[in-house]
Amino acid sequence: MQRKLLMSVENEPLFYTQLVKYGVSYTKAVKVAQILASGKSERLLANEDRQLVKDTCRQWARLRQLHST
Repeated sequence: MQRKLLMSVENEPLFYTQLVKYGVSYTKAVKVAQILASGKSERLLANEDRQLVKDTCRQWARLRQLHST
């Protein structure tokens, strides 16, 4: 369990970097990276956090696709 938590926390900079790299705002990227790195199940997230993650990940995917074409 402790190893899993450590791995999630170690991924926070990776999540943040990828979000910012493709144009997500810094403030959104920080918050979403923290949420993703927390390793919490989607069901355990507050509705606001769940929606923020979904919207931001959609934005990231759209921007990433634009950069790759």
